[in-house]
Amino acid sequence: MKALLDTHAVLWAMTQPTLLGGAARTLLLDDSTEVLLSTVVAWELSIKHHAGKLPEAAPLLAGFPTVIASLVATVVPIGLSHAVLAGGLDWAHRDPVDRMLAAQAISQGAALISRDAVFDTLPGLRRLW
Repeated sequence: MKALLDTHAVLWAMTQPTLLGGAARTLLLDDSTEVLLSTVVAWELSIKHHAGKLPEAAPLLAGFPTVIASLVATVVPIGLSHAVLAGGLDWAHRDPVDRMLAAQAISQGAALISRDAVFDTLPGLRRLW
């Protein structure tokens, strides 16, 4: 199974794994799971950290390659096809980071690991927590 991680899932996996939902923990511990990490996660962590909202993200941002290695993740860069899909999703949710994560999960054929139920309103996207 492929699993793309939402920003809070990455943060909690690295700092407070007990906050992850049962399905998320199980998938991350399963060696057969292909863990995907979007570059948009690093961007969102950086924005929120520099705005003072996520001071606990500092060590992750200082050593993001270590985060990738710890999660045994494959980085998914933002591509043109992701940008077009994210902008064209028939979904009332307007948050650009969430739209990008949804588009990447859909295009990669991955479940999105997120506690955010707003993703459940998007047809074609599978959310696990």
